[in-house]
Amino acid sequence: MRRQLSRLAKRSALALLGTSLPLTSAAAFEPEIQPLLVGEADARVHSAERVEGEDGFAIARLRLGARAQLAPWFIAVGQAEWALEKPVLLDAYAAVRPSAEWEISMGARKTPLFASARDDVVWMLPVPERSMVTRAFWPSRDVGIEVHRFPTPSLPIEVWVRGGNGSGNVLGNDNSDYSIDARLDAAFGRALPTASATTLLGLRLGAGVHAEAAEDRPGVRATTADGFLFYRSPTVFGPRRVMEAHLVAFAGPVKLTAEVTYAHESRARDTDGNPATPRVSQDPINSSGMMFEVAWMAVGAWRTPGVWPTSTGSGPLPGALEVAGRFERIDLARGASDVTPGGATAGAAAVRWWATPFAALSAAGYMTYYDLPPIESPETTYSLIGLVRATFHIPVPRPRS
Repeated sequence: MRRQLSRLAKRSALALLGTSLPLTSAAAFEPEIQPLLVGEADARVHSAERVEGEDGFAIARLRLGARAQLAPWFIAVGQAEWALEKPVLLDAYAAVRPSAEWEISMGARKTPLFASARDDVVWMLPVPERSMVTRAFWPSRDVGIEVHRFPTPSLPIEVWVRGGNGSGNVLGNDNSDYSIDARLDAAFGRALPTASATTLLGLRLGAGVHAEAAEDRPGVRATTADGFLFYRSPTVFGPRRVMEAHLVAFAGPVKLTAEVTYAHESRARDTDGNPATPRVSQDPINSSGMMFEVAWMAVGAWRTPGVWPTSTGSGPLPGALEVAGRFERIDLARGASDVTPGGATAGAAAVRWWATPFAALSAAGYMTYYDLPPIESPETTYSLIGLVRATFHIPVPRPRS
């Protein structure tokens, strides 16, 4: 039994990191510290150069960190992003596995909402970068404590409950209260974390909610794939709720992902500059979005959750080749008489060549039609971005059986 718990604990932890490493029994366990490195270099072309981004070469991602397995039941992870103006801490948490199905973690890490955000690693998505909808509504990372129940074939229910600061600020809480995240999923077949890549079918179906009391900060905002902020929501204050539902289906070489989301954000205005006096209530704003994505593994082993695509060992092309397309719609800041709402309709297509177990090459195109022109370019009604990306990472994962 002890050996089985050790094996399941390591396998689940590695799945979260997008790696698959050899597992050892508790009796033969030796502490291990492993470096983590992810790099992504781009060549980009924009339809509105200098407004929505610079054409040419850029580093999209450079992540450095380490993972420490100090006991069969204890894992610590630290990781920072260096491809921004200054280093940003991404992950800094410790996780304990009191049993095979349960994990308790504390620190900075991803919040559980959105299957495409929490379950999949951003540099292994079928279409490079998360969808416009997910980027806008996902609570991202925060600092908190989380209880996670993993699904098993006998009870395929997965549960997350997390209490955090809800602000994305790893140094402290800039909200007036804690945030709460909860998510409940059912997973079957190839959607289970320990499923074989040869399982024909798989299904994950679930929903989540994020609740917080926000201090003065922008509401839900939308960006292009290159990070251009094309709509600026008004400042929100008070109760804020984000709800989402998702479906992930596997059928042979095809993976289908669908997500819908809705946010209700309160607003209140400080009219006298005195924080001790009540604020004047304003109309709340409501935002919503949906995303639909289809990916086809033309060459290579079928996809499994959180695992780098690999070759089947046959065919003329080394590695694995994947073709994907995405459609999405977002509506922002509706329902307030003093706010001009915004929104966009977007589509994307990509071809990704997972050339080796540690390197990939991608080509993608993104089209976004704006409901309201961005203030930086009032004559602009759409955005077109072309992207060629090289991805590399360590440790090198072993293909799943």
